Amino acid sequence: MNAQPEPQGDLLIATFSGRSLAASAHAAGYRPLVADLFADNDLRDLVADFRTVRGDFVSGFDGEELLAALESLSVGREPVGVVCGPGFEDRPELLDAIAKRWRLIGNTGDTVRRLKDPLGFAALCRELGIRHPETQTERPIADEDAWLSKRAGAAGGLHIGPLADRPPSPDRYYQRVVQGDRRSALFVAAGGKAEILGLSEQWPSPSPTEPYRYGGACGPVTVAKAHADGMRRAIEAIAAAVPDLVGLGSADFLLPAGEDAVLLEINPRSGASMDVFERPGHPLLRLHIDACDGRLPGADGALPTAPVRAAGFAYLDVETVTVGPVDWPDFVSDRPMPGTVIHFGEPLCTLKADGPDADTAIALFAARLSAMKSLIEGSFE
Repeated sequence: MNAQPEPQGDLLIATFSGRSLAASAHAAGYRPLVADLFADNDLRDLVADFRTVRGDFVSGFDGEELLAALESLSVGREPVGVVCGPGFEDRPELLDAIAKRWRLIGNTGDTVRRLKDPLGFAALCRELGIRHPETQTERPIADEDAWLSKRAGAAGGLHIGPLADRPPSPDRYYQRVVQGDRRSALFVAAGGKAEILGLSEQWPSPSPTEPYRYGGACGPVTVAKAHADGMRRAIEAIAAAVPDLVGLGSADFLLPAGEDAVLLEINPRSGASMDVFERPGHPLLRLHIDACDGRLPGADGALPTAPVRAAGFAYLDVETVTVGPVDWPDFVSDRPMPGTVIHFGEPLCTLKADGPDADTAIALFAARLSAMKSLIEGSFE
């Protein structure tokens, strides 16, 4: 049995979906106060209080409503700070506003601006000798199939698609297609240094209009030594060049056979990989807060290598459902409240599956995904 953590105080959390951060905060001894888009059933069991904020994965938060929610959660309390998850990559001004009112336990708006500016990040990679896809803001006029259209500061793959399917707009940029296995590194950074905590493989869950929509991840996994060394060097070089990079983050790579690793992006915040790597007795948020205080874990940050876990989203494949009462299995998280209306293409819930290796975990995840979608889409109106 794991010992109860020592109480650490109230902690504000702002993100699209707060359950995984709240669970890690709770395991680290904090009382989570969460502002997110969903207020899922299992989130409510973890928090001291919560507020639901208007918004969606594409357009983001209603900024004024988010700040008001955090202010409301703070009434009568003295939060130690605010931890922000996904939802701020294209809204660094919201991070600026949060930092003016509370301690921001994570990366500043300026750090996010630097790492999420497509041309600036491409230039940084060139300067550091890191492989990165050819990137430009002018729409290619030839060889269109060799390019992808992306939206600056977006996340989750919803924004990525072929040029023909994505009309030009000021926030669009273009990257040359690179083939390779998709892997992500969870890291923690402080003081110009970074340490990799684990590697995961990722897969998409395509929809008719979103071919690169995020599906899930599995880890820990291993890669060839040459690729592992290249991933580590790239992350360490970015951390040294951007010394204000702090806390948990992830680096997404493509690993072409027989070639150097290609760094796609740095996500300067926690994300979906928390569900892959969070383990009892090893709260990732503790590592994040320590790093934001200038302390890297070293050998103490070693995470359990077993079991291997697959975790990902189930998306709705029918027009609309209204969620009814469900006896949710233990492997389901982010459980929508009864009465929640979910539309085509929106996430239903998060599933997890453990196994002795990645193939077993992913196969079990796929079976559970099929069963849950059949249950939900066949049972609700």
